[in-house]
Amino acid sequence: MSGMDVEDERFLTRLAERMPGDAEVLARLAVMRVRLGALDGAKAVAERAVELAPGLAEAHAALGLVLSKTRQFPEARASLERAVKLNPGLGMAWMHLGEVLSVLPDQAQAAVDALRRASGLMPRDPRPLNALAGALMGYQRYDDAIGAYRAATALASEPNLADMLNNMGVALERLERRDEAVPVIRAASLIRPDSAAIQDNLGNALLGTARAEEAEACHRRALALGAKGAETWSNLGNALHRQGRLDEADAAYRRAIQINPEGPKFHTNLALNLLLSGRMEEGWREYEWRWRGHPNLPPYLSDRVWTGEALPPDLPAGGTLLLQAEQGYGDTLQFVRYVPMLKERGVSRVVLACQPELIRLMETAPGLDEVVGETGPLPPFDKALTLLSLPGVLAGHAAPAGIPYLSVPKGVRMALPVAPAGTLKVGLAWAGRPTHGDDWNRSIPAGMLDPILDVSGVSFYSLQRGAVAPRLGRPPAERLVEAADLCADFCDTAAMLSGLDLIISVDTAVVHLAGALGKPVWLLLPSVPDFRWRMEGDTSEWYPAFRLFRRKPQGGWDAPIARVAQSLRALVAQSASP
Repeated sequence: MSGMDVEDERFLTRLAERMPGDAEVLARLAVMRVRLGALDGAKAVAERAVELAPGLAEAHAALGLVLSKTRQFPEARASLERAVKLNPGLGMAWMHLGEVLSVLPDQAQAAVDALRRASGLMPRDPRPLNALAGALMGYQRYDDAIGAYRAATALASEPNLADMLNNMGVALERLERRDEAVPVIRAASLIRPDSAAIQDNLGNALLGTARAEEAEACHRRALALGAKGAETWSNLGNALHRQGRLDEADAAYRRAIQINPEGPKFHTNLALNLLLSGRMEEGWREYEWRWRGHPNLPPYLSDRVWTGEALPPDLPAGGTLLLQAEQGYGDTLQFVRYVPMLKERGVSRVVLACQPELIRLMETAPGLDEVVGETGPLPPFDKALTLLSLPGVLAGHAAPAGIPYLSVPKGVRMALPVAPAGTLKVGLAWAGRPTHGDDWNRSIPAGMLDPILDVSGVSFYSLQRGAVAPRLGRPPAERLVEAADLCADFCDTAAMLSGLDLIISVDTAVVHLAGALGKPVWLLLPSVPDFRWRMEGDTSEWYPAFRLFRRKPQGGWDAPIARVAQSLRALVAQSASP
């Protein structure tokens, strides 16, 4: 709102008093009152305009705008559709219609079509393009939204340009194009240095490019500029967590929870920080918040959740507990080890619903009576629980004893490609799943592996599945024999791993498979790893045959890779000695 808007409203009010029967003047007055937030007065004059001139498109458009601002969306839609029917060339009506349709269910394409129509009718006005981009963001069509924002910013004046750049940066960040997002949002912050929201978004983008200290500064600036929401405190907690400052992160997450006690994300962030800190009991309890309000949570995981009670065989489904896999393959491989403890709790029968690629292997896990695919029909069951809820329910955070707890089923064979006699057979993996939110922090460019690959007396086998080369590269074929892509599922991979002497890998599913099989693993970890590896130490409570090689804070991968290479040379020498 500006002083000019106030003056325009006064002028139009005086004009309407002199010309009370002029519907065009009344429609313009209604629009101006909407801009000033005087919605009651706007509605009265808009309704009067429609009454005086039912065939005037601008009158219906003004009434539709007022109704949309008072969240009467079906009525607003009817008025705006009437307006564009009366005058198909009325761009503002198409724009407001698109905005209304974007908040109504099942109207995504109609909203986009209306806003594109408005953009064509208003080619020098950034507003319909900005509205189009906002709608596309809501539909998670981020690539299309970026295109619309780029077109809008070319037309925008400076006051609006910052918001458009900020939103475009958010779209880039959601597409994980973080290196592009940072300069776009930084440009927005230069135009609007007093915007807490822009500082907050800039901090999030910086954190995604491993610049946690800069991210912290942005979130603190957002708070200094007046940001009071839980989101900003949680974002600050994320930046502190990524620096390994866990106590400070704990305080920030708790401040977020104090502001919004029912926010699942804030409790979940606190949980991961607590688990990494080794405060397991409270950590597992807080981790249960991850399911609050989750859009894809099956009803049975809330209606029939298991809380640790005995399930005797006289129950309707024979005392059956359904365990539901969640998240990644590695989580399933790791937490299935808790299953034998369930029978000790009086559970008569245990069924695991897991990823199809794991079914054959999971059938070797002790304590499971049946394994089914997570997307197929489920057998009858009495209670249900997700795998990662087991540690909290069983009130025992220590990893259950018993390695190995998975095995290669009888009859499954996977011969490794022939290697020179007398060499160590070492599997190598350098990249995790790209959709993992922390993959940028844990994966390693293949070109950095040369010190390891230079160790003589070793035959290296690639454990890397899929098209990793465009993202992180692949070592030359003559240095690394392809093995992983010969495997159809994890059962084949387990058979292949059984023929290896050692696995060297970043934190990805294959290390949990190797750990479950009892194979030795040298694990390359970032300075702030996933919660299960803790912050310090070169051994793991989960897998006794593991050796952990940690990247130091502010350090790169060169140092831990050099230590791995040195240790590998020592292992080769030890193997060669009589």
